[in-house]
Amino acid sequence: MSPGVRRRVISALVVAVTCPVSAPAQAPLTAADSAILASQPLKRLRLAPSLLRRVSLLAGGLDREVVLCLQGTAAGDSALVVDFVMPDLVSSTADQVQPLPCGQGTLAVWHNHPWTGPDSSFGVKTPEDLCSLSEPDVRTVVADSIPFAVVSVGRTPHAIVCWWRRVQVVVNRHVKFLPRFPRQWLELP
Repeated sequence: MSPGVRRRVISALVVAVTCPVSAPAQAPLTAADSAILASQPLKRLRLAPSLLRRVSLLAGGLDREVVLCLQGTAAGDSALVVDFVMPDLVSSTADQVQPLPCGQGTLAVWHNHPWTGPDSSFGVKTPEDLCSLSEPDVRTVVADSIPFAVVSVGRTPHAIVCWWRRVQVVVNRHVKFLPRFPRQWLELP
């Protein structure tokens, strides 16, 4: 995410929090949205403990964004990811990454947001504030068919990982910034 985009995302979040309006929280569902919802039965994402340790360690040591394609198995409404493959990257900076697409069988796309400290001018007070999807992240998730998006915030005292079902992103695709959901959690096997 570029500094300009980050500023706009954070400004939009500050405005949304400080100036509530009575507009609906989600865009109305279209027929295409309904088809996407029906075609994505996976509701739970479980990360194997060893995978969580590896991506957290990796996120903690990076000063630029990268993408990993998380792989595993799906059963019923749950996905268990146990390994990853790193796709080729077109570009990677501290606030944006442009990967080539993940391969078939990918259950989640992971990327990191490096924590560089609080920035009160943009409303970023804690590393948890960076556990979100920017407008470019949302567009990427909507355009793809991978069931989950995962973000880790790196360079923090403890692991911060959040995730979204693709359908949650599709339904909220008109926002400029998608924070983690209040009841969102990470499931471990």
